Amino acid sequence: MFNKKEIAWIIIAVLIAGFIIEISQELKLSLIGFLWAAIIILTSVFAKKISSGLYNIKIEHKIWEFKQLWWTKRAHFKKPFPIGLILPFFLSILSLGLIKPFSLLQFDAQNLSKKRALKRTGSNRYTEINESDIAFTSAWGFWALILLAIIASLLKQPELMKYSIYYGIWNLVPISQLDGAKLFFGSFINWIILAIIYAVSLIIILI
Repeated sequence: MFNKKEIAWIIIAVLIAGFIIEISQELKLSLIGFLWAAIIILTSVFAKKISSGLYNIKIEHKIWEFKQLWWTKRAHFKKPFPIGLILPFFLSILSLGLIKPFSLLQFDAQNLSKKRALKRTGSNRYTEINESDIAFTSAWGFWALILLAIIASLLKQPELMKYSIYYGIWNLVPISQLDGAKLFFGSFINWIILAIIYAVSLIIILI
């Protein structure tokens, strides 16, 4: 289900997210933030892993990368820039914890054509991966975070609830290879629904 490289990136993402949660103007760190980070990230990752099988794709998580700044060939990087490794870390430090960016991971999808060929949709057989498969896989991660926030609220863990919503919001942004972009371009209606739910949740948290 997971390979060594994927596990390594997830661990790195947990460490960065834990640091982001705990850093403040006093620059003090404790272990609780890393626990919340692990729960949040693993909830999202496992939800997408489970759902990917339903849509006949295999996904692999890695750090969020930029491969180009624009659509022209000259704007392409020779090597992908690990923006999910650098940007969140430095933004949180420079803002002394006021900004808590959680755009850390992306996933690549591989078609399971043999498994897909065994299923029928109406009178047609679909053997190729499509944007909606990836979009719905991404959506599972966002819904899982909302469920986690609800459970955290019932267990009176406001920090876990808050950062579950924050993590979802940062990754719902429809840019680059973030989950939000996959959902936005693959199922715009579902992106709108989740954006409204997360916006309402954020308002409730801030109030």
